[in-house]
Amino acid sequence: MATNAHYSKKSIDFIAKAARQKKANWLDLNREEYDEVLVQPTKEIITNVAKELQKEAPGYRFPNRQFARLKRGADQSKGPFRDWVGVSITRDSGSRYEDLPYLYFHLSEEDQFTAGGLYMPSADQTKHIRKWIADDASALEELLEDRDFKKVFKELGTERMLKTKPRDYAIDHPKIDWLKLSAWYVWRPIPQKVLFSKKLDEVLIEDFRQVLRLNRILDLYIKSWPKVGSFDLMSKITPRKMDWDD
Repeated sequence: MATNAHYSKKSIDFIAKAARQKKANWLDLNREEYDEVLVQPTKEIITNVAKELQKEAPGYRFPNRQFARLKRGADQSKGPFRDWVGVSITRDSGSRYEDLPYLYFHLSEEDQFTAGGLYMPSADQTKHIRKWIADDASALEELLEDRDFKKVFKELGTERMLKTKPRDYAIDHPKIDWLKLSAWYVWRPIPQKVLFSKKLDEVLIEDFRQVLRLNRILDLYIKSWPKVGSFDLMSKITPRKMDWDD
């Protein structure tokens, strides 16, 4: 599903230039370039991704406006514009205090990457996930060893990890490294050769398909306590066809 829209070095340069500005009207004065190098490519690329994945990801909210937002919110102590553009594909958790696992694409001068999973779990979500991992981590193990998954994501991210063991778990637990995590997510950098190509949407689609497999496991971990041996999680997790109704 290649698209004519694509990013370029001008896209990255524009983000970096915006981050250096002090006047709030700078973006309005450069609206035409902004639309050309950031807004329109992001809109077309993400729209293509949405068309391909919506049936596989029911409940996920693909953005349909405010693409490539650069303006900061109320806190503009660092300037009126951010130094990055992000696209979050989220779901409604029903709570203002909790998120559900989601999909993410990031674009800045320093980093360009795809990601997904649960980056800011609540205390309750963290408790459920750790309980599952401690009692039966087989679903997560199988996913991380899966050939298709490993082609894209090598391992769980470790940016948010406790320096010591979590309470109630032994330091010699075989899965202590996963239990020490306070976020369960994956990410991978996008080479600029791919970023600037007309096939970026295809790359995002395939990356997000794999993230959806991780999110499926995390959904089950969050929603229920582990019942070891009661059902086969991996039988419900495939890269393209997923049952989201249980």
